Amino acid sequence: MKTNTLLINFLLLLIVIVSGCKDKTFKKHKVYSPIYTSYEDFRNHPAFESPQPITKQGNIYIKDDYLFITEPERGIHFIDNSSPESPQQVGFLELIGCTGLEIRGNRLYTNSYIDLVVFDISSIHQPVEINRVKNAFPEALPMTEMDYPISSVDKDKGVVTAWKLETIKEEVEYNNAHWLNCPNCETMSIANTVNSNQGQSQGVSGSITKFTLINDYLYVMDKVSLKPFDISIPDAPNLHDGVLVSREVETLFAYNDHIFMGTTTGMLIFNTTSPNQPEHISSVNHFTACDPVVVKDNYAYVTVRSGTGCGGAFNQLDIIDISDYNNPFIESSYSMTNPHGLGIDNNMLFICDGSAGLKVFDATNPIEAGNNLIHTFNDITAVDVIPDNEVAIVIGENAIKQYDYSNPEELILLSTIQIMQ
Repeated sequence: MKTNTLLINFLLLLIVIVSGCKDKTFKKHKVYSPIYTSYEDFRNHPAFESPQPITKQGNIYIKDDYLFITEPERGIHFIDNSSPESPQQVGFLELIGCTGLEIRGNRLYTNSYIDLVVFDISSIHQPVEINRVKNAFPEALPMTEMDYPISSVDKDKGVVTAWKLETIKEEVEYNNAHWLNCPNCETMSIANTVNSNQGQSQGVSGSITKFTLINDYLYVMDKVSLKPFDISIPDAPNLHDGVLVSREVETLFAYNDHIFMGTTTGMLIFNTTSPNQPEHISSVNHFTACDPVVVKDNYAYVTVRSGTGCGGAFNQLDIIDISDYNNPFIESSYSMTNPHGLGIDNNMLFICDGSAGLKVFDATNPIEAGNNLIHTFNDITAVDVIPDNEVAIVIGENAIKQYDYSNPEELILLSTIQIMQ
């Protein structure tokens, strides 16, 4: 009897031991870990340096006789463009985390990751920082080059200004949905291993921008929030509560006191009757894709493209009737190769069709514009364009080119600025 009791106790103990010896499941994967800069160092006055090579394509912007080119997260190139045949670089404003800009009068507004910064550019050769709205964009982070997860951020350590790619090993549940959706994660099962821890004159921008101006308000798209800044006192922007936008917004375009948003799933229209609280009034939906937009008179022109992080498989030009801003609808669509930015001046529609080059259409009859190709320029992989005063400024992968379009039948190349990638 005693022997049976001992045997039963032994078997029960064995069951407990075996049940506690399950293999643990681990994932070995790459993550971006933050590199911090102290708030004091981050907000040191930016330097205006001698002209620097342009090494990465960014947004283009013109104001009076000057061309401004943002080099993403690095700064702004100032170029004297009074003679488009011979543009002269003036200098480079080094500003970490800069991705876009707007200019009103002699005040330049731009972002530096988490801050909005105001510069006095009355002396174009010596811009001076005069104010910054701290933490205007609290969720801003540097861009990443690959599709890997980002590890947690500790804002007490400073501003995230760069990333370090690291490989970590993490214990997870087998059916954890996060890992099922992580294409760059490698599964690894290890037995009994310890888990590790972790109102005045303003300029003209291209169509690919998240900054825009309407009267006394600057609007900036910050992830899922449209941020209105009252700049009626130009040196002291006043940030109002952001307006939540339920889609992934890529571009902003201001026209007739309305904001037209290009998103990955369609075009949105907001009115600014209450400028500090823009109101969504209508939408036009399309298949998931990237979506810049420009507007003229009663029509909006939207390019939809595939092959990017936006997703989608369609490449086309959509022409949208906006004669009633509350009820816009797609009037016509035309197939394209891989369209990016676009611009319109008078009755000429310019489309940057990626590797297919710059295409120029006659938009005298807007809904038939896609059938009226005037010319294609194949010497540039076109990304964005500003047509203004009979000069088209086109930025591509490797160059910025300017064309005289005073004769729409024969555009003339005026100058080329190389992008030294």
